[in-house]
Amino acid sequence: MTFEEAGREYATLRQQRDLGQMTEAQYRQAVSQLMVVDPQGYTWSLNPDSAQWMMYNGAEWVTQAAAAQVQQAAEPSQSARPAETANPAGGQPLTSWGERTWDVLSVVGSAAMSAAWYWYSGMAETQADVKTCVAMLVLPVLLIVFRSPLDKLLRPLDKFRSKVPPMVLAGVGVAVPFLVANYLYSSGVSQFPFMFKTYVYSTLLSYVILRTPYGGRMVAPSGVSPQQGAA
Repeated sequence: MTFEEAGREYATLRQQRDLGQMTEAQYRQAVSQLMVVDPQGYTWSLNPDSAQWMMYNGAEWVTQAAAAQVQQAAEPSQSARPAETANPAGGQPLTSWGERTWDVLSVVGSAAMSAAWYWYSGMAETQADVKTCVAMLVLPVLLIVFRSPLDKLLRPLDKFRSKVPPMVLAGVGVAVPFLVANYLYSSGVSQFPFMFKTYVYSTLLSYVILRTPYGGRMVAPSGVSPQQGAA
C-alpha cells in the first residue's frame, strides 16, 4: 500500500464514519489497518483523530516531527525536510474527484441562485439586489480558493466536531439558515439587507460547522514520495 492509497482509504473511512455508516470503534479499527512501510523500513500510520502521519520508531508511535529526527539520525548525510503545514499529513492537500465535482456544483448552483434572485429582486419598485447577487457568486469561490488556510483555522475544532454524532451535526448545519433568518428578522432586519445577511452569515456558519478539514486525499509525509513504500 502506498501513502496515497492509504490517504484515499482514510478519507473514505472518515466520510463513512461521519455519515453514520460505521461506528467509531469500527472506524478506528479500520484506520489502524492502514499502514505503509517507507523505503527506509519505517512503518507509518494515520492518526484517526488528527489525520496526522505517525511513524513507529521501534518502541512507540511518534509524530512526523519526531520521526524526522529519527530519520536524520539514521542518515546524517540527508537533512530532514521541514514538515509542510498545508495539511495534517505534512504535504499539499490533493483535492479528490468528488470534492472537485462538489466545487463545480456549488459554483454553478450559486450562479443559478444569483441569477434567479437578480430577476426576482428586480421586480421590486427599487433596483435589483445586486449586493446579494454578487455575494452569491463570490462567496462560494472564495471558500474554494482559500480552502487550505481555512482548513488550517478550522483544524482545532475537528476534535470537538468528531465527538458530535454525524446526524446531529448535519441537522445543526441544515438548521443554521433558519436560525439566522429568525434572529435577523426578530432584530428588525428586513428586505434586501435581510437577504444579504442571511445568506452570508448562514453560509459561513454552516461551513464552520460542517466542513471537515482535509477531507480530500492525503499525500505522504514530507520527504517521502507517495509512490514509495508498500505494505
